[in-house]
Amino acid sequence: MRFSPTLVLVLALLTSRLVRPEASQGAETLDAVVIEAFRAVHDGWSADEVLLDDDLNAAFIRHCRERLPDASAVDSNWRLLNLRKAGRLQISATRTKRLSHDAYLHAAEIAARFVYDKHRQSIDRALCDPALRTEFDQSARQIAPEVSAYALRKAAFALRKTRRLRPELVTRVAEWGREINTWTADEILRSPEHLPAVPGVYLLRDQSGYLYIGEASNLRKRILQHLDASDRQALMNYLQAQRVEQLTVEVHAFDPQSAARSIEMRRAYESELIRSRRPRFNIAP
Repeated sequence: MRFSPTLVLVLALLTSRLVRPEASQGAETLDAVVIEAFRAVHDGWSADEVLLDDDLNAAFIRHCRERLPDASAVDSNWRLLNLRKAGRLQISATRTKRLSHDAYLHAAEIAARFVYDKHRQSIDRALCDPALRTEFDQSARQIAPEVSAYALRKAAFALRKTRRLRPELVTRVAEWGREINTWTADEILRSPEHLPAVPGVYLLRDQSGYLYIGEASNLRKRILQHLDASDRQALMNYLQAQRVEQLTVEVHAFDPQSAARSIEMRRAYESELIRSRRPRFNIAP
């Protein structure tokens, strides 16, 4: 049986009217729970503080689940941030924590960019998700182990607010079967087979920040060359003066059959990362 276009449109409108109120009601219910939970636990702190502080966030999530057992931590945290951005919390913050992040801002940036590159999640979304939050914390504290996870999260939010965490265009469009991993130099030297022998881009970093970014048709061969005796003199001098176990290698490995097999494509990706991440021993592209 064939229906006229008019009848199809009417049926679609009726269906949308039947479905939409339930979805809207669900969102309104979560919003009400989140607002009530925030009011109950914030103790004068802002919504950002309730998200970033472990104790406050645990109390907030617990309160949400008491009222709405199916509410996930991710959804509750995400609604809290969005309600704050929309100006719908209408609960003023009376307490603040002011920290100077200058000494470890680079650690927060590296961890935030690593999480985005690997999972395609903004720092806001990552810190709403307990699993990604843990991954961010671990990555940041590898670089700045003396700094609390809370302070590093605050630093990441400070970077986000100044728009310094905007993802590079090429990383948003260049899928190329990409896989991202990190190893310490010590792990690589003990087991070189960890490194994929495929085209890609590599980032050398330590506790001071990004050191060098390069591209290669064979990542394993090129990275081992750097760790043996880099052909970049300034980088080699630096690596020889440092303890190798302090070096971390972040690898963006691509499918050999993808566009990354072209050196021009890898260099475009490399150049964009150099521009935004400012590694110490690269010549500006």
